[in-house]
Amino acid sequence: MFAQVLVFLPIKAQAAPFFDYAVPTSLEAQLRPGMMVIIPFRERRLPGIVMALTPQPAVPDPRPIEGLLDVEPVLTPALLDLARWMSAETLTPLHTCVMTMLPPGLRPKKLLRLTPLVTTLPADLPSHARALLELLLARGPLSRDQINAALRGKNWQRAMTWLERQGLIKVERSQTLPQPQPHIVRLATLLLPREAWPTAMKGLRQTERYLAVLEFLEREAGPVELEVIRAETGVQTEQIKTLQKRGLLAFSSAELVRDPLTDKIFVPTLPPPLLPDQQQVWDTLAGALETASPVPTLLLGVTGSGKTEIYLRLTERVLAQGRQALILVPEISLTPQTVRRFMLRFPGKVGVWHSAMSAGERYDTWRRARQGDLQVLVGARSALFTPFPHLGLIILDEEEDSSYKQSQPPMYHAREAAEKLAQLTGAQLLLGSATPSLEAYARALEGRYRLLQMPRRVLGHQQRIADWQHYLHLSQNRYRPLEEAPQACTIALPPVQLVDMRAELQAGNRSIFSRVLAESVDQALARREQVILFLNRRGTATYVFCRDCGWVARCPKCDVPLTFHRDAESLVCHHCGFQGPMASRCPQCGSGRVRAFGLGTEGLEEQVAARWPEARRLRWDRDVARTHAAHTNLLTRFATGQADILIGTQMVARGLDLPAVTVVGVISADVGLFLPDFRAAERTFQLLAQVAGRAGRGLPGGRTILQTYHPEHYAIQYAAVHDTIGFARRELAFREAAGYPPYMRLARLLFQHSDARQAEAAARRLAKELQEALQQAGLPASDLIGPAPAFFARVRGRYRWHLLLRHFDPPAFLRDFPLPPGWRVDIDPVDVL
Repeated sequence: MFAQVLVFLPIKAQAAPFFDYAVPTSLEAQLRPGMMVIIPFRERRLPGIVMALTPQPAVPDPRPIEGLLDVEPVLTPALLDLARWMSAETLTPLHTCVMTMLPPGLRPKKLLRLTPLVTTLPADLPSHARALLELLLARGPLSRDQINAALRGKNWQRAMTWLERQGLIKVERSQTLPQPQPHIVRLATLLLPREAWPTAMKGLRQTERYLAVLEFLEREAGPVELEVIRAETGVQTEQIKTLQKRGLLAFSSAELVRDPLTDKIFVPTLPPPLLPDQQQVWDTLAGALETASPVPTLLLGVTGSGKTEIYLRLTERVLAQGRQALILVPEISLTPQTVRRFMLRFPGKVGVWHSAMSAGERYDTWRRARQGDLQVLVGARSALFTPFPHLGLIILDEEEDSSYKQSQPPMYHAREAAEKLAQLTGAQLLLGSATPSLEAYARALEGRYRLLQMPRRVLGHQQRIADWQHYLHLSQNRYRPLEEAPQACTIALPPVQLVDMRAELQAGNRSIFSRVLAESVDQALARREQVILFLNRRGTATYVFCRDCGWVARCPKCDVPLTFHRDAESLVCHHCGFQGPMASRCPQCGSGRVRAFGLGTEGLEEQVAARWPEARRLRWDRDVARTHAAHTNLLTRFATGQADILIGTQMVARGLDLPAVTVVGVISADVGLFLPDFRAAERTFQLLAQVAGRAGRGLPGGRTILQTYHPEHYAIQYAAVHDTIGFARRELAFREAAGYPPYMRLARLLFQHSDARQAEAAARRLAKELQEALQQAGLPASDLIGPAPAFFARVRGRYRWHLLLRHFDPPAFLRDFPLPPGWRVDIDPVDVL
């Protein structure tokens, strides 16, 4: 028997990037596709993935596999097929797609060793390569880590490529074998009863410390970690070892599962009775779960319509069938609430997966899911690659969110990958949203997806509402009984008031708060209700300029205005992270009239503090919430009433259930509306509609105020009346007329170079070649847009030019079109900036 093995190296000029290896007799009974093996590869030993088994090799006398790295497959057959599909659809090498699916601890680490091939520094050496070659000549051959330490903060990889091409250095590339290890802890167990302690401790000093250990273990009545014993009693490890040597204790070892939910305690809840809209949706989906190949379903439910209860019911049914459920959420900020809801319903069966977890936590979660110890996983995009043995359900909540698209190769979209994985596994795919993407909605209209709707916001049953009304001391509430089910109650979506900020200026109001917004916040605070103020921009001021000569503070690497952050008294680039001091004088004309202009969430917080000094404030953006724990803390503080006003970016817009919020104020509805991107109106509508949906979910009801300088724009008009279907129809008509997705697919080809002229020249060369290829295929020249500088024309010191290719099947067209080195292809991009 022979195995086709994929190595984690780029392989050129091969239709199938595999290498054939002989399977030793000792491994024939256990070797399966998806297993990680150790193979000899030229003069090295490398890890690889078995992609398939075959009775005949493609080459004579293949070398044998040396051994297994894991006794179980790390990828299921469905994931192997998904990797092949991703490679073909994203035009990404297969080994990159497979590597993306592996958890931390199983991804081979690339090693580099650079050796100089010259003894002196050439006279005509470019400046970017000089520092690296000088270092190698001074110190000799060096590894990647050694060079990183010596040239901290410098992009020496570009210099390495240039020096290698010139024959000035030798670059040896290899990989370390993955050696994942479970977390093992030492335990101590009490052996002797209390009456035997004095004899065993005879001659010991400080007996009270030893007694503290023994009494603690006696109370615990079982094995306890040494670390816990030290923390509880204050003794040292040597003193615990003394007790072991005297026969009082026994030591053992055990694996400690690294689970971020270990310390979370949830009291199980029972499912509530379904309301009429929910029941109709549930009946349809419950029947679909009994079929072998259920149709992907789009659930269009307004905010507060009860979509989560449908998710929970489906998960319960799938678990009863002996299968597993995967719930994807777009934002790390949504994970705490989602995990809590699933843990309350399925205690002990739920895991979590996101980038803020440690490598050990993710590795242990991955192993537990593979072994079947976890039945439900709530996570971000990459949780899609969890090797569940019997996957039965995939849910994409807030499916329209752009974070479902991977920004680095392989540039897959979780919606497309989930649809393919559901097809491969027979799982039910459910896409949930109040404002679905136009791609998903168009597929529902054409029958590729099943469309289910829940158009009414619900709170629950009359008795529950009456209990809450009594608890909150409310004289009345705004929920009304449903005609077809009087025991259930509904409430209209919150009224949205558009405020034309041009009229505010004409009336003499120069504040960032319109009169109606300020009055609404005053009233909410007086009633001890909560307020959300939304601005999708960070920082104190969006740019800094000189009022005399017009100089603007720009990032030296990105050519974009720097954002002023008062907390750090610094200017920050939100693209590359560059930071510099705030300018006190203009570097161009010497004037002291340097001012900060524009507004971000940090500046908004200052304005709120000045206008409502007594109100308790929280700010929620990426500057203050970089970790999962920070997101959880902020959400908990606001949800438990520890703040009156929440100020935030798009993190506060989606998926949060905050019943005490009665006023939502959008400070500027125009942010992003006029970006040169065909999705700008769609993104603006979705964000505004989602933000508006945060208000009025509780008994008092609520309202939303949208402040704008463009109240006539159709995206804002439709958001103001919560008309998702109306917006979709208008935007789809525009997309069809213009030849944009979902009626025509796009491929974005991006080239970056440190030299602006070379970037432009490369773009024009490729454009000419693509025009010729389109002509040969009988396609119009208008299917190629560009070349042109990208909207962000320079990022991290590299100039960016791009082209857009319109085609019914861009991967098929480009698959046989060899792209020159340096080009990045993004199939079905979520933005073209």
